[in-house]
Amino acid sequence: MRKLLLMFLVFCGLMLSAWAQQKTVTGTVTSAVEGEGALPGVSVSVKGTTIGIVTDLNGKYTLAVPANATTLVFSYIGMKKQEVEIGTRSVIDVVLESDVLGLDEVVVTALGVSREKKAVGYSVQDIKNDVIERTGNTDLAGAIQGKISGIDIKPSSGMPGASSQIVIRGARSFTGNNTPLYVVDGMPIASTADIQSGTNGDFSIRGDGVTGSDISNRAVDLNPADIESITILKGQAAAALYGIRASNGVILITTKSGRNNVSGKPVISVSHTTAFSEVSRTPDYQTTYAQGVNGAYVPNSPLSWGPKVVDLPDDPTYGGNANGHPGKFFVPQLEQGLVEDAWVTPQVFNNWNRYFRTGYSATNNVNVSQAMDKGNYSLGLTQTSQSGVALASGMKRWNGKASAEKKLNENFTSGFNANFSRTDIDKLPTANDAALAGVLGAPVSYNLKDYPYFVPGNPYTQIYYRGGSWDNPYWSAEHTVFNEKTDRFFGNGYVNYQTNLNEKMDLKVRYQLGADSYTTNYQDVFDYGHAGNTGMIDNYGITSFTVNSLFTVNFDWNMTSGLNLNALIGNEFDHNKTKTYSEHGENFNFGGWAHIRNANIVTANESRNQNRTVGFFGSLSLSWKSLLFLTATGRNDFVSTMPTNHRSFFYPSAAFSFVATELDAVKNINWISFAKLRLSYAEVGQAGNYVKNYFTSPNYAGGWWTGSPVVYPIGGVNSYIPNNIQYDPNLVPQNTKSYEAGAELKFFQNRFGIDYTFSRQNIVDQIFAVPLAGSTGIRSMLMNGGKVHTLSHEVVLYVSPVVSKNFQWDLNFNFSKIDNYVDALAPGVENIFIGGFDTPQVRAQIGDTYPVIYGESFLRNEDGKVVVEDNPASPNYGFPLTGGPAVIGKVSPDFILGGGSMFTYRRFSLNALVEWKQGGKMYSGSNGLLDYYGLSERTEDRVSTFIYDGVKSDGTPNDIARGGPNDPLALQSLHTNILTNIDEYYIFDNSFVKLREVALKYRPEKLFRKLDLGFSVFARNILLWTALPNLDPESSQGNTNMGGSFERFTVPQVSSFGFNVDLTF
Repeated sequence: MRKLLLMFLVFCGLMLSAWAQQKTVTGTVTSAVEGEGALPGVSVSVKGTTIGIVTDLNGKYTLAVPANATTLVFSYIGMKKQEVEIGTRSVIDVVLESDVLGLDEVVVTALGVSREKKAVGYSVQDIKNDVIERTGNTDLAGAIQGKISGIDIKPSSGMPGASSQIVIRGARSFTGNNTPLYVVDGMPIASTADIQSGTNGDFSIRGDGVTGSDISNRAVDLNPADIESITILKGQAAAALYGIRASNGVILITTKSGRNNVSGKPVISVSHTTAFSEVSRTPDYQTTYAQGVNGAYVPNSPLSWGPKVVDLPDDPTYGGNANGHPGKFFVPQLEQGLVEDAWVTPQVFNNWNRYFRTGYSATNNVNVSQAMDKGNYSLGLTQTSQSGVALASGMKRWNGKASAEKKLNENFTSGFNANFSRTDIDKLPTANDAALAGVLGAPVSYNLKDYPYFVPGNPYTQIYYRGGSWDNPYWSAEHTVFNEKTDRFFGNGYVNYQTNLNEKMDLKVRYQLGADSYTTNYQDVFDYGHAGNTGMIDNYGITSFTVNSLFTVNFDWNMTSGLNLNALIGNEFDHNKTKTYSEHGENFNFGGWAHIRNANIVTANESRNQNRTVGFFGSLSLSWKSLLFLTATGRNDFVSTMPTNHRSFFYPSAAFSFVATELDAVKNINWISFAKLRLSYAEVGQAGNYVKNYFTSPNYAGGWWTGSPVVYPIGGVNSYIPNNIQYDPNLVPQNTKSYEAGAELKFFQNRFGIDYTFSRQNIVDQIFAVPLAGSTGIRSMLMNGGKVHTLSHEVVLYVSPVVSKNFQWDLNFNFSKIDNYVDALAPGVENIFIGGFDTPQVRAQIGDTYPVIYGESFLRNEDGKVVVEDNPASPNYGFPLTGGPAVIGKVSPDFILGGGSMFTYRRFSLNALVEWKQGGKMYSGSNGLLDYYGLSERTEDRVSTFIYDGVKSDGTPNDIARGGPNDPLALQSLHTNILTNIDEYYIFDNSFVKLREVALKYRPEKLFRKLDLGFSVFARNILLWTALPNLDPESSQGNTNMGGSFERFTVPQVSSFGFNVDLTF
């Protein structure tokens, strides 16, 4: 008992001693801005220590400070930092002044390091949560479209979960990855598609982009509602510390953490978003002519070159005027469907509009977060449900998020971030496998929606207006499956150590361990009764697990009153394991059972791969009186996926900035708020996953591919077959050297600003397959070759024309002009196939911008005019001649301009965003189908004569008239025999202006002084001006590098309208 009493007295003595060495300071922090009053969330800290707190809802604070403390530091976003001497006072009230420039003076850079924006020698842009969420986007690409300079976003279609390509400062790789690295809360994550469109489930080959279904990017797993801010690191200097994975730039995502909340009680946020969508653009159909050929009704023809719809009752075979059914005509498909009366009155049907439905999207989100004296946490759950405008398309996604941070003592802080998602996407096949081709090409005289699409009692015998290899789209909606399901977890845990070595030196040490794990299972099913065969199934999938370890040491030294030094060294370890499988089955025994065991012919494949990258890096930064800033970095990566003698690569960078407004001569110019010049140079590489193929791997099922593969087993005997692609043992990573220069200027107290950046990138050692002679036994050799350079001009401009107490008007513009040029390829190689067909195709070609479209062209004379056939004996008399394969279109736009306007009046805000993309070409296969089938509006006038715009062989203007009463089939012949074989005719200007967003938000006064309520209505993509006929130009093919340049029967883009309600308490 005495021992316990003695211990208690000693403990009390120690506590009294500690208490005697501290004192308590209280106070209130208010704003100097009229009407703002008390400031909650202000950081109050003891200078030179890690002791601190934030003010409560009433701006009050209470802080225990050491007896030897001399100064308190008060800081708040948008306010000038203030240091106050403590002295003998126990109550310190502070008034903070507004700092207009302080709102954006800190940016997140590589490896999550926060730096003053004026110290950064390269271009950085960010987007905050309110901009991301204001129009209810369910995907990240759509949320940032038109809001960042220097990037080109290429959506593929209007399907839920559709892939989108984000390309920063132009493509760098012909056949490899052009997607930036995504980093979420410091953890690099997978963001690209696991498999390219057009591979039919084969993970080992590159897709042609014109078969199968669009495969989603793994960025589809990210939840915009969880995001607090996005920072785009555009140039190589900005991303160099991430090494070989960051050659395409970096997208840094910071999620909600509760760190910025007012300290005290938990904050609960609940929101609901509903949106309705419809097809953004409808083709202009001819409405005069019925199904058939050569002016005659043919009820099973895919073409619409038949008689006039009103004349169908006069048809000698199917017309009712001669068969006792006056005014009607006979439809064999109705008889096949056992309809009692197969005689119908002629009518025009808009099958396109009648097929598509109103899409629906609902997102529910709840988040609980809290900031405490020594920590914070955030918990979030989001459910998203979408039904697409196309039948049988939709997406369901669940996202869960948890993060927490705890200050263990004055030196140590630990925390974690965890994210879980489950995504289930139903899609439609596109291009050659597209069910929508049957909708697009349906005759206006055929009631596609209401006529039966299968024989009663036999659902696997289709009824259709045509024969051939396409399914009835209504039958396909019930019997075709293109589904992908993904379960994913990614996150990290970390420990930070921070100490003040002395008054001028700070040391920070951080260790972070993270993981990114997901499993995606794909299933593609064409049921028994499919037009192309008797049933087919592909089950395939991937399991990926990545571990990332990151260790950094950060040293700050205030060397003199004006000279500061920062040094960073670190190590990163990244290890990935993947397992892929695929099984293919054909020739079903019966319908209704989509299972591999229902197939009579089955092949399967499985592979396991792993790769590792180890990087050592460092940076050294010097600053002089906030006037001059110099940063140099270096990183050495060791990559397991390259040949053994070429696995170590070093990449340097240097960045310089000069802040002119720190000069006394400029400080005295009142109308100049800020002026900075910046320069940077960097090198970064890109390595593919080659070693797994460099060592010849067995292929037990596929054989080599020379048109049609040899499929084993044969006669029950399996075979060991070498890979038909070999790899150069001297491969090195692709290398990008980047040069960047820019200027940032702000005027009139930050009410007007402009930021200009010029960059040049020289890309060498491209890696691509070079075809080899068949005598080698190898189809191609993967090797280094090729040179590309990119020129980029970027401008960010903003202005606030009106700023008053209750009203503000803000304008912002983002301009980009990016040109890629192919300077060289491998010896003897003039072009590289990217995707498409023999013609048309998308390719890289020496001497042209990248990419270009190659296909059959018009024959032109020296003046560039189309030459027509002038031989009267030719059936093509007066029609254009074919000039042979050539480059027929350059894809890259001349420029992209996004412009936003925001009006704020009291508690109302109105926002609008317009994007203008000028120039560039695309191939439209859908327009080709409409013309060939005789459905487009330009095929409607089949009575008048016409003269094709061109010249004769002697150069004189064409005056050969075709068509008219004596030449009734001329227009049909022109489209079905001539123009359909000239790809150039279907190359269109890809220019457009689109009203991306309109949003109106109202946030009333807090209810009961506790509830913060907000209402908003919004619309997306509601107005469009474009040179492309019939379609939205942002409908393109798949997720390959041909995205944005090639369209063929793609699910159309959509316009959306919706509302949002959010409540915080």
